Amino acid sequence: MNKKKIRLRKKYRRLLKKIIRFISLFIVILLIYMFIKLLFFHNVKDERIVKSFNYENNKIIINTRKHDKPIYCILSKSEPSIDDENWSLIENNECNQEYKLGNNNLYIKTEDKIIYKSDKKVLVDINTKKDQIYLAKNGKYNFYNIIIGNSDKLKISNTNSEVASIDENGVITGLKNGNTIISVKYNKNTYKINVLVTDLITVMPKSGYDYDKGYLECNKHSKSDNDLIDTILKDRINDATYQTRAAAVEAARFLTLEFPYRINYFYENGRQTTNNVDGEGRYYHVGFYLDSSRYENITGSSTGPKPWGCSMYSNPAKRKMDNGLDCSGFVSWVLLNAGFDVKDVGAGFSDNSDLTDFGELKNLTTTLAKSDTIKVGDLLHSYAAGGHIGIIIGIDSDYYYVAQALWYDEIGVVITKYKKSELSSSFPHVVLMDKYYKKDGNLTNMW
Repeated sequence: MNKKKIRLRKKYRRLLKKIIRFISLFIVILLIYMFIKLLFFHNVKDERIVKSFNYENNKIIINTRKHDKPIYCILSKSEPSIDDENWSLIENNECNQEYKLGNNNLYIKTEDKIIYKSDKKVLVDINTKKDQIYLAKNGKYNFYNIIIGNSDKLKISNTNSEVASIDENGVITGLKNGNTIISVKYNKNTYKINVLVTDLITVMPKSGYDYDKGYLECNKHSKSDNDLIDTILKDRINDATYQTRAAAVEAARFLTLEFPYRINYFYENGRQTTNNVDGEGRYYHVGFYLDSSRYENITGSSTGPKPWGCSMYSNPAKRKMDNGLDCSGFVSWVLLNAGFDVKDVGAGFSDNSDLTDFGELKNLTTTLAKSDTIKVGDLLHSYAAGGHIGIIIGIDSDYYYVAQALWYDEIGVVITKYKKSELSSSFPHVVLMDKYYKKDGNLTNMW
C-alpha cells in the first residue's frame, strides 16, 4: 500500500473519531438535559398537547391535539396536586374554570400526571365595548381581566398617569380632573381607551343615599358642565342598554347617586300636558336642567324659566323656593331619559293618563313585597298629597331602595330604604312594568 493511501486512511479515521466524539457529546448533553427536565419539570410531560387557548363567552376554550385519554384542567397560582378537587374535565374543548384576580397558570393533567403548564403564555379578556369612559375621582373601570398569566407579559402605556392609574389586574382608577389615554398591547393588537376624570360626578356610595350632600346651588354649572353631565348620563344609560328596564334604573341612580348635589322638591306650576307650563317642578326633556342655555327647550312658563337650584315662585306653595322636581316629574324624567316617552303626566289616579297606567297595577301586600315578583324599575304609588309615586332602584335580601322626590322630612330627590315587611304601609300599590319595558337590559339589583 502506498503512502498516499495510508495518509488518506488516517485522515478518514481521525474524521470518524471526531464525528463519534461529537455524537457522544451530543448524546451526553441530551441525557443531561433530559435529566434536568425530569428533575425540575417532572410533572410537565407533554406541552405539545395544547395548540392554543382563548376566552369566549366567559369560558376558556382549549384547542388540543388529538389524544386518547381524558384530560383535565385547572387554574392555579401554584402547581396543584394530582388529586386536587378543583380539576375539571375538558369536554368539547371547554375548560370549566373560573378565573380569579391575580396571577394564574393553566395546568392540564391526565388521570395520573400533569402534562402541561402555561407559564410562558398569557390570556387576557379585554373590554372592547367602549373607547371612551368617564370617571369620578376614585371611580373605577375594569379595562381588562387577566385570565391566564400576569401583566408582565403585556405592554401597557398611559399618557398621563396623574389623571388615572391602571393596576396589574386591568382596573383603571380616576385620580384627578383631566384626560389620559391608556393602551394595552396584547397578542399583536393594541387596545386604547380614552379616560376623562371629572368632579362633575361622584362615586356612588355603597351604603345608600348620601343625605349629607348639599342642595344644588343656583347657576352652579356652566353650559359646558351641563353638556358634559348630559353626555355622561347618556353613556351610563347606553351601558345599561337604552329602552330597557335597566336604563330607567340607571337614569334614577345617576341623578340620585352620581350627581354630587341634591335636587330640591318644587311644587309644580303646571305641566306640558295640562297648562303648557314646562320646567317648573318638572323638566320633561332629555338631560339635566342646570344652565340658562336649556331655556331653548322650554315650551311655556308661568313664573320661570329658572334652572334647577334657582329660586322661583311656586303657585301652589305661594312662596319662592329653589326649582327642582316633584314626584311624578322625577319619575317621568327618568323614563324619558331611558327612552320611554310617557308624556308629562302625573302620579295617578286621575281621569287622564298617568304613570300608574303604564304597567300592571297591583295592591301591595307583605307577601307580594317578600316575593320575587317585584323588580328594580317597578313603580310604587301611594295616596299621599293626592298621589305620590317613586321608582325602585335597589333590592337586597331585606330592603327596597326607592328613589323619589319628597316634600317632607328629607326634602328633595332622595333614596329611601324600606324594609320588605313594611313597604306596603308606605305604598299601597305597585306598578309592575315588565310589559312596558319588555327587556331588562344589563340589570342589577344593587349599584
